[in-house]
Amino acid sequence: MTKCILIFDEIKECLDILEIFDEKSIYLSEKLIVKPKKEVIYTKQELLLLENKKENLLKIKEISDVRVLNPKLDRELRQKSMRKWLMPFGFIAGLGFSNMTNLSTFSMLGLNNIGNSILGGILGMISGYIGSFFASGSINLNRNKELRPILRFNKEGKWLLILESQIGYELPWMLIKESKTKDIIFIES
Repeated sequence: MTKCILIFDEIKECLDILEIFDEKSIYLSEKLIVKPKKEVIYTKQELLLLENKKENLLKIKEISDVRVLNPKLDRELRQKSMRKWLMPFGFIAGLGFSNMTNLSTFSMLGLNNIGNSILGGILGMISGYIGSFFASGSINLNRNKELRPILRFNKEGKWLLILESQIGYELPWMLIKESKTKDIIFIES
């Protein structure tokens, strides 16, 4: 799916376009405001942000907490989800391999067949854990060129609004073009 990132100078402009979407009953699967670096936020903007956060329950995050904009966070989350699958399957594969081959690899430790099988399963589970690191790191999304201008805008004090439409629906391009965006960036997710 394509995500659209709108860049605004002020928080008020972000909130205005979201209000227009609500008035016109345009539902989005994701709408997230990314605030600029702390040093750049004005007190007036911070107060406006706090008011609207209480009223609308908006998602407002730092750029380092957004998975689409932070490849390191994306890799960590992918590794966690892969670990949930690879470790149990590694245990089962290690257990099965130990039972099929009847190898007594760990007999020097004084283990019987059951002990050898369980130790083989534990080694398989460890290999699944290690495999989750390599598998999550091998997926190279190579988004550095896409993310560089977005990170620059964030450091300059611009507000980012991430929009994703529901499946089967287009984003309201006419409304987006009429808003006072500084730039519109598309990211494939």
